[in-house]
Amino acid sequence: MMRMTPLMWVSIGLVSLTVSVMLAGDSLVDLVPNQDRQVFEFRRNLAESLAVQYSALAEREQIETVKFAMEMLAKRNSDILSLALLLKSGTVVAQIGDHARVWVQPPGEESTFDFIQVPIFSGDEQWGVLQITFRQTNVAGLQWFLTNPWVRFLGFVSIAGFVGYLFFMKRTLRQLDPSRIIPTRVKAALDALTQGVVMIDTSGNIVLVNDAFCQAAGKSVTSLIGSDLSTLLWTSADSTATMLVHPWTAAIMNKQPQADRPLLLDLPEGGPRKFIVNTVPIMDDASTVRGALVSFHDVTELDQANSQLRDANSELELSRAQILQKNQELETTNTSLHVEVTERKKAQAEREELYQQLMQASRQAGMADVASTVLHNVGNVLNSINVSTETLLKTLKKPMVGDVCRIASMFHEHQDNLQTFLTQDPKGKQIPSYLGLVAESLSGSHQTIQSELDALMKKVDHIKQVIVSQQDIAHAGKVREATAVEDLMEQALMLGMPEPEKYGIRVVREYASVPTIMTERHQILQILVNMITNAKNAMVEYPGNSHCLTLRIGLSDDRKGSVRFEVTDTGGGIKAENLPRLFTQGFTTRKAGHGFGLHSAAISARNVGGAIQVQSAGEGRGASFTLDVPLTLVEAAA
Repeated sequence: MMRMTPLMWVSIGLVSLTVSVMLAGDSLVDLVPNQDRQVFEFRRNLAESLAVQYSALAEREQIETVKFAMEMLAKRNSDILSLALLLKSGTVVAQIGDHARVWVQPPGEESTFDFIQVPIFSGDEQWGVLQITFRQTNVAGLQWFLTNPWVRFLGFVSIAGFVGYLFFMKRTLRQLDPSRIIPTRVKAALDALTQGVVMIDTSGNIVLVNDAFCQAAGKSVTSLIGSDLSTLLWTSADSTATMLVHPWTAAIMNKQPQADRPLLLDLPEGGPRKFIVNTVPIMDDASTVRGALVSFHDVTELDQANSQLRDANSELELSRAQILQKNQELETTNTSLHVEVTERKKAQAEREELYQQLMQASRQAGMADVASTVLHNVGNVLNSINVSTETLLKTLKKPMVGDVCRIASMFHEHQDNLQTFLTQDPKGKQIPSYLGLVAESLSGSHQTIQSELDALMKKVDHIKQVIVSQQDIAHAGKVREATAVEDLMEQALMLGMPEPEKYGIRVVREYASVPTIMTERHQILQILVNMITNAKNAMVEYPGNSHCLTLRIGLSDDRKGSVRFEVTDTGGGIKAENLPRLFTQGFTTRKAGHGFGLHSAAISARNVGGAIQVQSAGEGRGASFTLDVPLTLVEAAA
């Protein structure tokens, strides 16, 4: 909290005296003009002037001119609320505004500040009256205080007077500096001292100060004289002190000297300085304290030197202890050196043997990884081969061949009368049409067998490519070929889920127009088969719902220059905590899974320069796998 100095109290008192004199002058001699009275006189003179004009026009029966003049006056003077010209009988000659509602008859037929009326005479008799209603201006409180000229004038005088008096009294008090009564020789002797010397009164205000203290405090003599010594930034040098009581305050209160009190003075520049403070109270003959003499001995450099010496001694003792410890450690090290050399030779031999074991285990792990990947991907294709084999067996087991044999037997029995048998016998008549049906059936079966054999060849070729790709996984060479992306997706669907209706799964295709690309076809096919197989398993293991497999092909939005394959299922979904580990080798959420499929798919995607990602809204809400492959056109590759 800021302390009020005597200089400020004197300035406030002089301002109060000045304002009081001005208020007394206003009360006694009417110093300030009354603004309301001036406005009232203006309104009354205006009403009298209008009454003469309007009555003259009314006597000439120019009523419309009177109304027009009233309207123009109201437009130009926004203070006029209503205006009416009435005859002595009360009949309204002309008016504007709702005069009957807003007019309030003043008591005693006299005009008020807001209601002005002027009687009109014709000769010695009253002819009529002019009444004017002005808008009431209710200005009160803070608004009146801010808009009143007299209040603002007093505020300006108070602020300007306070600043002026403060400046004037400060200059005056400098001329009345108590230190000027000190003899020059005494002042010179005090300034010659290396210690700071300050003389204060009972309030703690500085009466006398020497140059040494001014230099230590970084202030001039004029700024210190009259100020409170306690207002400087003093802090206790004793860390155990709970509250700082200045020694000069204690000396004045207790009437006892205070010796060797350490204090810190925080300076804006240069940091804190440490002083040893001695205080002696100044008393008169009646043992009444009149002030105190305070000396300040600057021990900052000495304290710093002592601190550095203590630090040096501490470092020396620490170094000595470290040397002794190092000597002891050296002896211990020399003792155990021979044992350590022997142990190191033994550890080196064990390390070599362990290295050979690790190399062998690494080869076996790599072979196992390759084998598991091959078996997983071949297993996916073998499932599709099994389906094709079942289709072929069903086709071959159709009874059409046996029927053909029976027809051949009937031909052999009636070879002598074959024409009669075919034209007259009831069974013979049915043979030509039945042979047509058999031919159609055999033709369809032949086509089915041919398509299934073609599919089997493609699947066997894919198995060969899977094995070759795993055998050549360490080779740098990669074979790319022109591939239609829609054919890739359809072939992967045939391999991964050849009979979707068998599982009650509806397939939806959303294929955008994408040109033919150059890529490693079997690698991409292997990834898509894994994605579709994984989606089928997720839906099959979540029965009871109507499932849908959505296949999408298009350009990637977030990976420019890439083709995106997307497989979305409505299966059991994936928990959020399992998403980061989904492509890790050996991780699976299926009871019968091994964790090889998605892991190998991720590796294959990275090998072709692409990326595989998965998204799922949670358990029971399906999942979506996306594969981004570089868009390398056939023309660009050529």
